[in-house]
Amino acid sequence: MNKHSIESLILNYLAEKDITSGTYDLYIRILKQYTKYLIDNQIVFAKTRDIINYLEWKRGQGYTTHWLYHQTTAIKGLYRYLSSNQKRLKLPEEYAQNITESIKNERINHKVSKPILTIEQAKKLLLFTKNNRKYIWHYRDYAIFYLMITTGLRSVEIRRAKRKDLRIVDNQLILYIQGKGRRSTDDFVKISKGVEEALNDYFKKRKDKNPYLFIVYRHRTTNPMISRSFFNKMIQRIFKESGLEDTGITAHSLRHTAATLNLLRGGTLESTRQFMRHTNMSTTLIYAHLVERMKNDSENLIEDYILGEDKISD
Repeated sequence: MNKHSIESLILNYLAEKDITSGTYDLYIRILKQYTKYLIDNQIVFAKTRDIINYLEWKRGQGYTTHWLYHQTTAIKGLYRYLSSNQKRLKLPEEYAQNITESIKNERINHKVSKPILTIEQAKKLLLFTKNNRKYIWHYRDYAIFYLMITTGLRSVEIRRAKRKDLRIVDNQLILYIQGKGRRSTDDFVKISKGVEEALNDYFKKRKDKNPYLFIVYRHRTTNPMISRSFFNKMIQRIFKESGLEDTGITAHSLRHTAATLNLLRGGTLESTRQFMRHTNMSTTLIYAHLVERMKNDSENLIEDYILGEDKISD
C-alpha cells in the first residue's frame, strides 16, 4: 500500500474548515504523519483501537503533551467531519460512525508539569556526550545538548538554525533564531564559550555544504533540515545511553531546565523572561513557583516537628 484513500478526504476536510494558514500547515503535517502510519500498518479503515495505538506510539517516541493534544484534535476533527458528511460525500459505510468519539484528548496543564534535569543530571548529560564523542554525530549531539541547556532554545529553533545565523556582535558570538510563530530570524541568543568550543569542534568535522547548523548522518534524506521525528528519537537515544531514560525528560524539558536553572543560580524574573523570550511575565512566573516549591522543605520540617529525635528509620 503506497497511497491511502483518506489522503483526498483530508484535503476536503481542510478545504471546508475555516482555519488560518498556520493551522492548515500544522494539520497537514499531523495528518500526513497519521496517513503514513495507516499505510505502514496496512490499515484501510481505521478503528478506535488503531487511533489509540497510533497516539500511544507517538507518546513512546517522546512527543510532548502539547503535540499529542494537537495530534488528537486534528484526528478527531477529521473523523467527526467524515461521519457528519458521510452521505453528502458518498463515503463508504465505515465512515458513518465517528470512531474517535470515545477518545479523550490530552489535558493541557499550563503549570510546569514536565520533569526537569537537576544540576547533577545536567552535568552528567553534558559530560557523557562530551566524553563519548567518536563519530561526527556524537560531536553534533554534544553541541545540541550544550546549546539547549544553556540557551533554552526550542527544538524547532534548533532544527531551523543555519550556519549563517551565527554572528559576532561586540565580541560576543550570537545565534539569530526564527522563534516560535515567527517568519524570520529576528531574535537571538548568546553563545557561551563552552558552546562555541563545542560548535567549532563539530564544524571541524563537517565537509558538507548543507546550510543548516545541525544535520542528519547515517540516514538517507533529501531534506537538509533535521525532521521533528528524527530529533525526538535522537534525544531519547542519548537520554537512554546516558542513563537518564527513566527521568521522563523530553526535548522540551531541556527548555524548562534552562529556565529553572537560571532562577536557581540567582537570576531575576526579568532576566529569565528575557532569556526565555517570554512575551508575558505570567509565563515566567510558572518557573518561579516551581523553584519556590522546590525550596519549600515543609514535608521534612513537619516530620522533624512530630518526631524530633525519634525519627523512624529502616
